[in-house]
Amino acid sequence: MPVALFHVLMIVFIMGLFIVSLVLTSSCSGLTITDDRDKEPGLLLLSFAREEGVKNLLHGNGYGGAPIAAQVPVTGSNAREIPDTNSFYLSIKKSSGEMLYSGKYSERPGELKLSPGSYDVRVESVRFEAPAFDMPCYSDSATVVVESGKVAKLSFLCRMSNGAVKLGFTKAFRERFPGYSAFVEDSKGRLGYPYSESRYLYLTPGEVFLKMKSVSDSFLLTRKLLRATEMVTVNLHSSLPGGDTGGGTPGDGSNFYSGILIDTASVWLSEDLVVGERRDGSTRELALTVEEIAAFVGQKGVWVSGYVAGFLTTASLVTVPPFGTETNIAVSSVKGQTDKQYCAGVSLPAGEIREALNLKSNPGNLGKRVWVKGTIVASYFGLAGVNPVTDFHLE
Repeated sequence: MPVALFHVLMIVFIMGLFIVSLVLTSSCSGLTITDDRDKEPGLLLLSFAREEGVKNLLHGNGYGGAPIAAQVPVTGSNAREIPDTNSFYLSIKKSSGEMLYSGKYSERPGELKLSPGSYDVRVESVRFEAPAFDMPCYSDSATVVVESGKVAKLSFLCRMSNGAVKLGFTKAFRERFPGYSAFVEDSKGRLGYPYSESRYLYLTPGEVFLKMKSVSDSFLLTRKLLRATEMVTVNLHSSLPGGDTGGGTPGDGSNFYSGILIDTASVWLSEDLVVGERRDGSTRELALTVEEIAAFVGQKGVWVSGYVAGFLTTASLVTVPPFGTETNIAVSSVKGQTDKQYCAGVSLPAGEIREALNLKSNPGNLGKRVWVKGTIVASYFGLAGVNPVTDFHLE
């Protein structure tokens, strides 16, 4: 007696997450999985979270971690269009690498019989292979083991798996570098970012480089570590003689919001980068950012600027009081950073520098901008850092 096929597609898009459930159960049609002897074919049932499932997600139940909504305010000002789930790409391949299916989910085979074994399954909203504008990618992957005569169950949580960068150019910056063009580079390629551009450029998570290039010259503006879901806005200013930072004027389209916001599940970051003379750390005005110091390892008398993020232990970054040490601080290019890998370590020598900068005695320094001068080292508590420090300035 044939078994009815119930193909349920309930779509709930919230907090930027697509909750996809893949259930393999008995059926006579649809995408099926069987062993060599055609025992107990399985049905691939794709469904999205019911309302109760979304409530559980919002309250951190069943998925681990703190509730996203409670951590940072949610805004709809940056809402993106919901991808059409029928246009998602589905791939199924053996653990050996042999591809069994690769194509649109809506165009998948009516039936696919598989021998017992291990299979890698992936769904993604787009095929993201190189830097591209307006191309967020929602994806997830998992491995399912098909056993003879048994039902396999698999669930996916699809979230944005790439990150993005938006550049803003003040009028002063554009006038100072009229013959240059900007471009952004990640591990899979690079793409130009014209002064007139205002869209987000989506990139592969990892180290990304912001560079300027002319006919005869090129130089690095900054390098950053980009994580999946991060939407980073970098406003580029020019440090001009007389103290003009090139902040632009209202309506010139170069200044974006500041602070940290969350739209759906993406982390929206905004920061300012002042570019005038080539930053080499030779003066406080030309202080390096945290992302730049790795290129200056071994050099002495270098100025570095960042926000006090906490202090370092061997295993972690401590960002909340009480602060138990006075021998070091961690600084980051982004105010409020809580991830150790995006920080630099700063050793505090005994004396005036330690007394002024340590968080144990000065917890109010947390979040303040600081400039330190010293020797750049490759590793200090596992991070590139400054050790020793010979001079400082605290905002």
